[in-house]
Amino acid sequence: NSAGYLSSTRVANLPMVTAIAPDSPAERAGIVVGDRIVAVGSDNFIGFGRDEVSKKINEVYTGAENYIGYPDLTVAKPVKRSMIMAAPQQDNFKPAFVSDITTSTTPAGREELIGYKLSKVRLRTASLEPFKPKSSRVDIPGIIPAASAADQQVISGGNAIVHWELLTSKESIFSKYKLGFDTKDYSDVGVSESNKNVADTGGETDRVGYIRMTRFSRASTAGYLQAVEELERAGAQSYIIDVRNNYGGIIQESMLTASSLLRDPHSVLCYTLNSRGGFTPHDVEEYVVDTRYPGYLLSSESPNVTYEQVKRDDPDFITGNNWYPPSSYASLHEQKMKRNYSRPTGIAAINPFQKRFYEDLKAEQVQQLRSQKKIAILINEGTASAAEVFVSSLHDNGRTVALVGSKTYGKGLIQHTFPMIDGGGLRMTVAEYLTPALQHVTKVGGAQYDRVTGDFVGGGVKPDVYCSSTQGIPSNIGADICVGVAMDALEDASFKDSVQLVTKSKAIRSEELERNTKRSYGFKSQ
Repeated sequence: NSAGYLSSTRVANLPMVTAIAPDSPAERAGIVVGDRIVAVGSDNFIGFGRDEVSKKINEVYTGAENYIGYPDLTVAKPVKRSMIMAAPQQDNFKPAFVSDITTSTTPAGREELIGYKLSKVRLRTASLEPFKPKSSRVDIPGIIPAASAADQQVISGGNAIVHWELLTSKESIFSKYKLGFDTKDYSDVGVSESNKNVADTGGETDRVGYIRMTRFSRASTAGYLQAVEELERAGAQSYIIDVRNNYGGIIQESMLTASSLLRDPHSVLCYTLNSRGGFTPHDVEEYVVDTRYPGYLLSSESPNVTYEQVKRDDPDFITGNNWYPPSSYASLHEQKMKRNYSRPTGIAAINPFQKRFYEDLKAEQVQQLRSQKKIAILINEGTASAAEVFVSSLHDNGRTVALVGSKTYGKGLIQHTFPMIDGGGLRMTVAEYLTPALQHVTKVGGAQYDRVTGDFVGGGVKPDVYCSSTQGIPSNIGADICVGVAMDALEDASFKDSVQLVTKSKAIRSEELERNTKRSYGFKSQ
C-alpha cells in the first residue's frame, strides 16, 4: 500500500505464528503470535497458495527441529492504529460491577489494522541457546555503577517451567537514581504536610519478586510455591508475575494458583458454559478444601485465614455432610444465594476511581487490603487458555494493580479429543469459560463486534497498561522494558493506595471518636 506495508490479502496464505516457546531465540528476537512468516533463507512464500506453502514446508523443513545454526527469517508484523474515544467522566462513576468493568475503568476505543511491515531476523536455533537463568545485574558506566562483591549476589532460581528473581534498584536498568525528582507532591490528593510520612510508601518497589510461569501444570504449581517461599524469605514487598507466551495447560492448576492469591473464599475464578447450556461458577472455596491448597499467600495475614473463613461460613462444605452444590442450570441469583458468591469489582489500586471504592469499605476490609502485597501481571499475544483464566480471575477480582503488555490470544474454549480408529483424533469443543466479569475470552460471530459502535474488537484480555513484546523479551530480566513498566505501575499504585488508605483510616478513626463521645455524654445515635 501507499505506506509500504503488505496488505492483509497479500499475507493471507503465509504461515502464521500461533505460539512462541518461552525463553526461546524467537522470543528474544521479538517474534510474537500473529506474525506471518514471509521467507526462510532464500525460500520466499509470497504469491504461493496455502497448499503450495504447506507442501514446501513439509518437503524442505521436515526435521528442522534438529537444525543447528543461524537461519535467516523474514517476518511480516501487523501494524495497528489505535482509535481512542473519550473516557467517561469520573462524576458519572458508579460502583463497577459486571456490566461496568469494561466501560468505566478504561477508555473506549478500537484497533485498526493498517497492514504488515517486513522485518528480517537472524535467529539462533534453540540447541545453541538452551534455557539458563541469568542475573539481571546491569552495569552502565555513569548511570549504574559497578556492583561491589557484596551486591553481586543475586537471589534467583528455577527452571524452564518456573523461574524467579528478586529485583532491586541496584540490579536493573530501571535503577531509581536521583534526577532531582525525588519527592512526591501530595498537595493534589489532600494529604497534609504532617501526614506525608504516613502516605509515603517507603520502598515497596525496592524489592520486587519476579516470577515467570511458562505453563500451568503440577510442576508449575510446585515451582510457583518454591518461588514464593524463596522470595518471601528474601524480603520481596511486591510482585511481578510474568505469563507472557504461557500457552495455558491444566486449567485446574491455574485456578489453584489463583486461589492462593484471593482472600475471599467466595471470589469467582471463572464460569464454565457447557454444550448443554449448563452454567457453573467456580470459586476459591472449591480449591480451599483441596489437599494441595497452599493457603492464602502474598499477604501479611495468616495463610489459614481463608480456610478458617470457609469453616465459619460453610462448615458443611468442609465436612461434606448435608451439602449439595446448586444445579449448573440454576440462575445466577440462585447460585449466589446458595454459595454467597462475591461479585467482581474489577477495581484495583491503580484505578482512578479508587477513592470512591475505599469510601464504601469497612475497617476490616481496609485492613485486609493493607495486608496484601501488590501484584502486576505481564501478558502478551501468546498468553492463552488456562493462563487467561489465571489472569482474569485475579484482575476481575481487583487483586492486580495492573495488567501490563498487549492483548492476550483469546482462547476460552475447552476441548476434548476423541480417538479415531485410524489412529487420528477428533478434537471437539465441549465447553467455554467466561471471566468472573462474565466476559467471553473467545469471541465468535456477532460477539466479535462492539454492541454500540459495531467495530471489530475480537477476543482476549486487554491490558491496563500497553507494552509491546515486539522489541523482544531479553534473557536479562533487568533489561526488560515491560518489567520496568510493571515496576512503575507498582510504584504508582503504592502511592495512590497509601493516600487513599490514610484518608479512609482517618475517616474511620473520626467516626469511632464521634461514637465514643456521644456514648460518654449519653447521646443517642441517629
